[in-house]
Amino acid sequence: MLTQQELKDLKNSLPYGYFSKVEKRVNVSKRTVSNFFSEKNHRYNTEVHKAALDVIEESKELINRLKMRQNKIVNAK
Repeated sequence: MLTQQELKDLKNSLPYGYFSKVEKRVNVSKRTVSNFFSEKNHRYNTEVHKAALDVIEESKELINRLKMRQNKIVNAK
């Protein structure tokens, strides 16, 4: 189980469109994902938790690659 603060921190770390990305990744119902992220009716699910962490990691890696690419292009002489 996640504490309310851990759940809030996890949700705040997720990128735009995370809900559908998590749902598709673990092939569960919208309700399952919704219940996992619900602060009032939180139902812990290891698959959803793992998928959420994977989505965060992939998003951060993509952002870092884009920043590096941008710096390379902008600073090229």
